[in-house]
Amino acid sequence: MIKEGEGNHDNQDCSEHSKPQNSDESHQPSIDEDEDDVESQERERLLNSNDTATPTADQIWRGEEQINHARKLLYFSHLFDQFSEGTWQFCLVLFLAAFSNYESLVLVSTYGLCSGIFVCYFGPQLGRYIDGADRLFTARLFIGFQSSAVLLATTCCYMLLAGQESPDHFSDHMESEDSNNNYGVPTDTKSIFLLVGVHLLGAIAQVLDNGFTVAIERDWIVVMSQYIMFAPGEESKNLQKQKAWLSETNVALKQIDLSCQIIAPAVAGFVVAGWDGGGETHNASDLKSAALFVGCMCGVALVVEYVCSTKVFYMVQTLAIKPISTNNNSSSSNGTSCGLFGLSRGLKVFMSQEVSWAGISLSLLYSNVLTFGAIMTAYLVWRGISLEQIGIWRGVSAAVGLAGTFVYKILSAKIGLVGSGMLSVTVQFCCLSIAYASLFVDNLTISFAMLIVGVCSSRIGLWVFDISVTQLMQLNVADDVRGEVGGVQSSLNSFFFLLSFGLGIILPDPASFHIYASIGYIFVAAAAVCFAVGVYSKRDSLAKA
Repeated sequence: MIKEGEGNHDNQDCSEHSKPQNSDESHQPSIDEDEDDVESQERERLLNSNDTATPTADQIWRGEEQINHARKLLYFSHLFDQFSEGTWQFCLVLFLAAFSNYESLVLVSTYGLCSGIFVCYFGPQLGRYIDGADRLFTARLFIGFQSSAVLLATTCCYMLLAGQESPDHFSDHMESEDSNNNYGVPTDTKSIFLLVGVHLLGAIAQVLDNGFTVAIERDWIVVMSQYIMFAPGEESKNLQKQKAWLSETNVALKQIDLSCQIIAPAVAGFVVAGWDGGGETHNASDLKSAALFVGCMCGVALVVEYVCSTKVFYMVQTLAIKPISTNNNSSSSNGTSCGLFGLSRGLKVFMSQEVSWAGISLSLLYSNVLTFGAIMTAYLVWRGISLEQIGIWRGVSAAVGLAGTFVYKILSAKIGLVGSGMLSVTVQFCCLSIAYASLFVDNLTISFAMLIVGVCSSRIGLWVFDISVTQLMQLNVADDVRGEVGGVQSSLNSFFFLLSFGLGIILPDPASFHIYASIGYIFVAAAAVCFAVGVYSKRDSLAKA
């Protein structure tokens, strides 16, 4: 892997998007007074220097201090992003379920299907855009448009919820819709228009959020790991240092993700319950104030992400340097069409990577519905579980998964990335076997206990596997196709995620949940087999495993 910012200055004017940053004059972006500190000047001098002497201990220390400060800003931005996203996704499921009086999965399923199709189609295209465009401009674009889409979708939800004027009105409406076999979905013109708006705007927000995640986790972080000064001629030690930095960063980001999965649903559940009256009967009109809460959280996250991303970009000068992408240049001659779901061309690039089967194995896990996700949340509401309990158990599940990040650090140090991946996906399958078996137990108390134990414990294996695959791809994917490979990975994840929502439309009755679970369970087994055959059996040939 060629380090960005080293030896590429003569060719950097080949990228049209990168000319202002990468000209031979080495013009750097303007830096605010507060950011133009001693460390930044020292790093800029070293980047533009042809001096190949071994960096001094003081220079190495300064570089590490600066990159670690930039990483903390990235963590702070990620915290607000994930909390806002977790609150939005959890509340949206409840909003959609409320429109059908919590008696149907049809709206939850159509939304999941719509957002999944959007991500599946646009993932590779956004990935190629990430590979060729200026990093800061791309980050700002994704943040701004995603937040705008969520705010507009929240407005649509508020108008829909406000339209349910009273419990009596809501009950009469449901009875009318049930008699017409519309699964409780409102069919008046205004409601249909607003529901379409929620679906489309939510899907656009999901696409942009995935694009921002790919840009940060598959590109920015890798560049930042190469920014630390290494001693020339010590490639083995340098690789181990880069792997350790990436491992620490990946674990911290995943811990933020899971912590937000604990806090955001619990907070949202109690907030929604507070406005929903906390009673046995859930009325859609009582949830409209919760929509305002979601909108406020989105606005705060927008400001924090925008400011932090800008500061990180200007602190790490190599983020302004883009590698020459022969992949992007060749795409212009082939047209912009990407085939079915945008995967035809991108999939060829993806499969050419030596760790492609690791990505496929990860994507297969997205078909599993035993996860406290949207389908299972709606199913549990149908079974009579309160909103507060669902929020708490979803948080407990994430808390158990949080333990997986600590397990990963131990496993990866002892048995490597590939070994960690193989063991973790096997453990996940075994734990899900308990949850799957619970669906066929007649005793309701025992069934719920088995379901919760199986789902919660499986999260340890899931997140160890997720981090292992992420780092394998960070270390082994070529610099100029990181975005496209990450975009295809996102598309594959969405493709398998679509399966459960497709079934939700065909079989909207929550009593059919065992069918969704059966299909997902089979795909988890397939993921373990794919990783064993495609990656674990070839672990000795992976240079950076």
